[in-house]
Amino acid sequence: MPPQTSLLALSERGLGSCVQVSVAGYPDVLRSKLAIPAELTILCGLAIGYADPDYPMNKVHVGREPIKDNIVFVEA
Repeated sequence: MPPQTSLLALSERGLGSCVQVSVAGYPDVLRSKLAIPAELTILCGLAIGYADPDYPMNKVHVGREPIKDNIVFVEA
């Protein structure tokens, strides 16, 4: 199942999630602690839980550059 499908299914059931790609850089640790067989590829980790909308970090707004500063539109 693609990660996107899992994330959408969790969201539909009221759960929050966070993809953690950095754990894929430590396959030996993951394999030893979680008994993951060598024939399986570790793509990412996935944190699952209930969101806390009152937690201050969940209220941080990260600005973005305007799209016109990052995209070049070419007309045919």
